[in-house]
Amino acid sequence: MTAVHHLQDGSVRRELQEIIYKIDRNLERFDLLFPHMSRSGRYGESLNADGNWTGSFWTGMILLAYRYTGQEKYLAAARRYLPVYRERLEYGQKDHDLGFLYQLYAANLYRFDSNREALELTIGAAEELLKRFNGKGRFIRAWGAPDENDRRGVMIIDCMMNLPLLYTASSLSGDPRFAAAADSHAETTLRFNIRPDASVYHTYEFDPDTGEALGGYNEGGFCDESCWSRGQAWAIYGFALAGRHSGRRNFIEAAERLSDYFIRESPPDGGIPLWDFKLPDPAGALKDASAAAIAACGLLELAEQTTDVSPAARWRSHAAAVATTLRRECSATGDEAVEGLIRNCYAREPDMKQGQFYTVWGDYFYMELLMKLDSLDPQMWTYEV
Repeated sequence: MTAVHHLQDGSVRRELQEIIYKIDRNLERFDLLFPHMSRSGRYGESLNADGNWTGSFWTGMILLAYRYTGQEKYLAAARRYLPVYRERLEYGQKDHDLGFLYQLYAANLYRFDSNREALELTIGAAEELLKRFNGKGRFIRAWGAPDENDRRGVMIIDCMMNLPLLYTASSLSGDPRFAAAADSHAETTLRFNIRPDASVYHTYEFDPDTGEALGGYNEGGFCDESCWSRGQAWAIYGFALAGRHSGRRNFIEAAERLSDYFIRESPPDGGIPLWDFKLPDPAGALKDASAAAIAACGLLELAEQTTDVSPAARWRSHAAAVATTLRRECSATGDEAVEGLIRNCYAREPDMKQGQFYTVWGDYFYMELLMKLDSLDPQMWTYEV
């Protein structure tokens, strides 16, 4: 891939080898628990049992290790989590993030292993996600149970990255309902969440009974009219993937505009963006390495879907430059004292205290980015039969 020349020769492969080594150590430490985020990078101090919304980024990394090495031990490690994901689907929290959880884990375990239980979990999770589709507003509701009245009319930009599960379910089952709901949600997001300047609202609210649009705001960002950089990154990758799955050119065009905004507002030469692009006083503000990694993956996906050489080269160049910055400034792959991969990811703790963390989602997208740059695109968000 043309982007690799921006990195020092062999640096991507060496970094991936360090990541595989760290995954091996973490498999021993985590057992069947999940990392989430940590200021120190020592995930083992705060593991959780059900995965929160991020569990599949850890099991996704295990499957990436299998995809990269071909070693059966990683499939065996991933299979051990099947009862955990089964229990989560039957008895645990089920919200819009089912797409993150079961696309990365169950759909890919079935793809790599032909595991029938993984297939059942994939379709079952898609059925649960489909229950959240509001036919009046034509969107998938965020948060809460489908029958809860509170916030019934809310959709969020993050959900663009949950749509691949629905597209996958249609591909595997032959049932078009899943893909139709995904297309409708993406169309609604395109219409309402993207502003004229190509920045995004994190949240948009509708009257859940009539579908009337009520307005956008920004729970993830600094204020309602600001732009949360990770939300922008979710949108870039989400629309690029929706375009691949659906074949709809307007989704690709949206991803292009979103990408141009992200690159324009980020520091030059692949610098790490601030956690929000529209801060009133950006001096000394926190950065978000995870936003950079997610967006870079989206840019490489987008570059594969255009025949226009110039923008594709620009997107690949920026993605490669981001990988270089992350490796030089944020990587902890060689630090055996921590279990995380990259620091300087923006997040908020339950008490809403913000800070810089190691995050398992930042780790996952960093690994995916490096694999894409090493000419081994794992295609974790697509499934074609």
